[in-house]
Amino acid sequence: MCPAADTSGPNDSSPTDVELTPVTVEKEGWRTRLLAARAARPEEDRFVATRALQAHLLAAVADAGWSMISAYVPFGDEPGSAETLGLLHAAGVRILLPCTGREDLTWAVYDGTLRPARLGILEPTGADLGIDALSEVEAVLAPALAVDRSGTRIGYGRGYYDRALSRLPAQRPVLAVVYDDELVDSLPSADYDRPVTHTVTPLLGTRPIRTPTRDMRASRID
Repeated sequence: MCPAADTSGPNDSSPTDVELTPVTVEKEGWRTRLLAARAARPEEDRFVATRALQAHLLAAVADAGWSMISAYVPFGDEPGSAETLGLLHAAGVRILLPCTGREDLTWAVYDGTLRPARLGILEPTGADLGIDALSEVEAVLAPALAVDRSGTRIGYGRGYYDRALSRLPAQRPVLAVVYDDELVDSLPSADYDRPVTHTVTPLLGTRPIRTPTRDMRASRID
């Protein structure tokens, strides 16, 4: 399975090319368990979660007054829906979506249409705006496999979103969209991991990450 944020192809470097450390090994264990749990999630639960997440995401964007965000097209077992993107677009929100590549994520404006790209992933049809376009958005809706109480996010292991998020100002809101049981107490983390500022789950809705070292006053959706 290739998630929406994962731009890897069969000829790209694999996770085994990454230096193996206790943290990377522990992360791979988490990914294996999390992906298995998503695959086993009943279809009815996914449908209910999708509707709930749609309501929470629409409310979060409207309440914050964001006019430009980045998002992603859910792929496979990822929570969320392309329909939510369409509703945000219809409401006048300018949305940047990731374009697939071999190195870093690049971005294009979502105009209401999508086309199949590598590995069947859907991506926008607009012009590729490059890697730095992400710095223009007011908030990021990010995919994740899990998030912990300190904002540590586990993705799919290739670092595309970590590199993309590293280009954002420290207090730019980053909302990780996960199922409720994927919000956990603690996850392994490395120096390059960029914490998220909020989580969005079906039952809990949009919630800020509260840590002693993070000033959440910069976010407008506390």
